[in-house]
Amino acid sequence: MTKRARRLQLALALMWLGLSAATAAGGPSKDMWSGAWTFEMDRQDRPWLASSDPRGKTVFRIGCGSHFELDAVYPGNAPTKDHTEASITIGNGKTQMEFAGFAYAGPQSFPPNTSMFNQADLGHPGLADDQWRMLENRVLDLLGAGQPLRVAAEGKSYVLPPVKVSRWRDRFQKIC
Repeated sequence: MTKRARRLQLALALMWLGLSAATAAGGPSKDMWSGAWTFEMDRQDRPWLASSDPRGKTVFRIGCGSHFELDAVYPGNAPTKDHTEASITIGNGKTQMEFAGFAYAGPQSFPPNTSMFNQADLGHPGLADDQWRMLENRVLDLLGAGQPLRVAAEGKSYVLPPVKVSRWRDRFQKIC
């Protein structure tokens, strides 16, 4: 067996062990979402940085067009009605930021039985350009730090793997 094949076999075994431990603890854990990060342009040439689960369902995404948009699986309790005020905290082990927005029933593009958090314009639509760029850079620094991201609300949380998409920030900021 080649060295590369052994590494792949070891990685798969470790992933299986992690999933087995989560399942033994009472079902699939929402503490860690596995999946992939992607950077895509939509039909209107707007950029989206997104983390999706293995089935292709959106767990987290941030994009811009007519305004900034942040969507994430809401880790707190499901809202009793759509457009319920909510907030999430996103941290990377070194820094964290709080985002105020609204919670909704999760759309079909989200994993089943989840709620969606949504925030427009990073919660500050009226900022001057220089203040907006500072806030935008803080958010992009948080996402691009190469660390896992913890998304938390109401004492519940989940972890996303580090963003590993080449040149996503340059492409994102060139358009936004």
